[in-house]
Amino acid sequence: MRRDTRARGLRALLVGALLSLPGVAAAGGVLGLSYDSSDRYGESFTFVADADDGTYVTVNLSVTNIGPGSRTGICRATVLRPGKPAWSPQTRMGAKEWSYTPDTDTLKLGTCTAQATDAGLTVDAALDNGRVTLEYAKKPEPWSPEGSVVENGKDRYRHEVLLGASPVKLTLQVPKSAAVTLAGGGYVDHSRSTVAPAKLAKRWVRFRAMKGPQHMVVLAREGQEGDYAPVYVWEGKGAARLLESFTVTQTGTKEKSTWRAELTDRDGKPALTLRGTSLLQRSAPVESLGMLGGLVRPVVGSPVTYLLRGVMERPGKAPVEGLMEVSVEGE
Repeated sequence: MRRDTRARGLRALLVGALLSLPGVAAAGGVLGLSYDSSDRYGESFTFVADADDGTYVTVNLSVTNIGPGSRTGICRATVLRPGKPAWSPQTRMGAKEWSYTPDTDTLKLGTCTAQATDAGLTVDAALDNGRVTLEYAKKPEPWSPEGSVVENGKDRYRHEVLLGASPVKLTLQVPKSAAVTLAGGGYVDHSRSTVAPAKLAKRWVRFRAMKGPQHMVVLAREGQEGDYAPVYVWEGKGAARLLESFTVTQTGTKEKSTWRAELTDRDGKPALTLRGTSLLQRSAPVESLGMLGGLVRPVVGSPVTYLLRGVMERPGKAPVEGLMEVSVEGE
């Protein structure tokens, strides 16, 4: 039984490898896909919501060729509620079970649907006898700062932000619980890649402040060769400010970790500090496979992602609270 469970986990990891990438308008509208026949192709939309009561929600809609078959669709959600068990349902499907309708800018993967309109953006995921609906009040306005395209030989990764910050209404129906409606702030991005995940990055640092008076987005990538791009901060309006590089420091191990990131500007001066204050989740999918992880590590690497409540600190400015993510290649 344990071997069967791990085998299922191995297959899920292969087809879902690119879901961990930070979520590129393409064919059609904002939610259009640009399919590629490469066996390393993956395209993912990531919808994030941070509710006023501390609930954290993500929904990922992805299409990938990694793993058995091709044009595999994946819908996955994560719901983290204060003081309650995590709920992380997902489903995968063949090419005939997902579709995109350009006329209405609607992406449908099985029982999960996302639609963008002039009035906003909605994603609805009915999974494992539960449901997550996120209704964003702002219309998507895609942007991609310099460095958002990463090339590796003939392969390419590209990232864009669809919504840096927007009011969002959350409707949650977790199995065996009453439905609840919450309010908060949200974020949406889109990534497309033919670069093998194991070759894409050594580290990622992300920070999103989606609630309150000050909105922030930080994205920072360190490549396998020590290159840094993209590295930027967006402060709620206007263009993102490009930064030079960053360092990360871990104190403690695994679930007892705290993290700190120092980012410098293009003159080499300190630009901002990101500091984790409490850990929400540690995710290590390859590590959890044990010996079977060796079969997929050459393709997907061994990523470990920490999701934390955190704070941004900048010289001469008030601190900003938000969500911090640190992804590292193994530990």
